[in-house]
Amino acid sequence: MIIALLLAVQTIPDCADERIAMAQMADAIEQRYVLEDKALSAASRLREQSEAGQLDQHCDDPKAFAQKLTTYLRTQMEDDHVYVEYAPESAGSGDNDWLEEWRADAAGRGFGVKKVERMDGNIAYLHLTDFYELDMMRDSLAAAFQLVESSDGLILDLRNNPGGSPETEWPVQWTFMKAGAPLPLRRESRSGSLPDLEEPDITWPRYGTDKPLIILVNRRTFSAPEAVAYSLQAQGRALVIGSASGGGANMLGDGVAVSGGWKIGVPEIRPYSPHTGKNWERTGIVPDIVSEDSEATAKAHDWILGKLESKRAAP
Repeated sequence: MIIALLLAVQTIPDCADERIAMAQMADAIEQRYVLEDKALSAASRLREQSEAGQLDQHCDDPKAFAQKLTTYLRTQMEDDHVYVEYAPESAGSGDNDWLEEWRADAAGRGFGVKKVERMDGNIAYLHLTDFYELDMMRDSLAAAFQLVESSDGLILDLRNNPGGSPETEWPVQWTFMKAGAPLPLRRESRSGSLPDLEEPDITWPRYGTDKPLIILVNRRTFSAPEAVAYSLQAQGRALVIGSASGGGANMLGDGVAVSGGWKIGVPEIRPYSPHTGKNWERTGIVPDIVSEDSEATAKAHDWILGKLESKRAAP
């Protein structure tokens, strides 16, 4: 009996480091999360979870602990941008293992440009699967927009695009807007409104504001591509077809390193459309035309063809 008890005691993980880290993560959420009321309640619940030992069973595996804590926080905070990562080798550096892996695969993913096609009726199709940093993606975007420039209508496919850099999302939006147009998105933090972003210098052909534009989205469209779809839909520039997108509007600040080699990413900025006063957090982009993935491209093509035929038939 004594031996059995000793063995049981020896298998209980020592969670001292994890509990210290969770307390520091709670502080980071409380101090940084963009919605103050939610920040206070989430931080309080995380401290309660730590004290109750609710995640102690994962203390023997730091990466599993980070994954479980990420799932817990996303559920409690209703924000899929928040994350916890175990990366002791990059603690304090601002780097993320998963980000570096994603960037390393950029060339194999066409730097985010998966497909450019000319369809019947001089309608172009462009599928962007990632929004890498603009320096990485500039040439591929420029080539793609040059190819679609002469089309009479465009299907911009943002399905299965998990997001990426706001510095790329911003000029992609403006490709379909007039120079000097009112700003399509504004931003705020807990301290109030943030300075407006400047209109970007577009180094590729603008598609203009007159030709029909369809944007395709689905549940795996998340974050930066959602900003493009929401903004252009809110302006009346684009029609959206597909299923509701992932709903990740709040923008991350720099990762916060905590004790033990963990890091937490906390959303610190809320973007919103001046046209609606809202954003797409949790709701996602609500399509104008609901469609299954298998039918979305055909529906978009038919819609643009109909639009062009109506225009040609008009006196």
